[in-house]
Amino acid sequence: MFDDPVALILEKAVYGSSLRHSAIVNNISNINTPGYKRVDVDFKTSLKAAVKSLQEGKKDEALQTIRKSMPEILNESSNSVRLDGNGVDVDSEMTTLAENTLEYSVYVKLLAKKFEGLRTVISEGKR
Repeated sequence: MFDDPVALILEKAVYGSSLRHSAIVNNISNINTPGYKRVDVDFKTSLKAAVKSLQEGKKDEALQTIRKSMPEILNESSNSVRLDGNGVDVDSEMTTLAENTLEYSVYVKLLAKKFEGLRTVISEGKR
């Protein structure tokens, strides 16, 4: 199971999406903090390289890429939505939060399906 690149990609995606959720919620909670700049988390860029390697049939390269991939915290310092320097647009954050929540749910369901298949193989092997 630990050499299953798809399961590892899904595990990293769940983790990255969870971190992104925390960043978005933190942005929303700081909507009235003067000078606050929004934060985001990018976990998809590092996983795309692994998916590409996997599609090209390079399993070992994909596994290395997945294991090394880490979410990147993005601090947006250039844009200010308001005069007080706050860079958070609550409508945009709520949209991003909804999208991230849906993606997280998909990652978790796919990972659960992966484990369900493994459980079936194990239980059928007992017979």
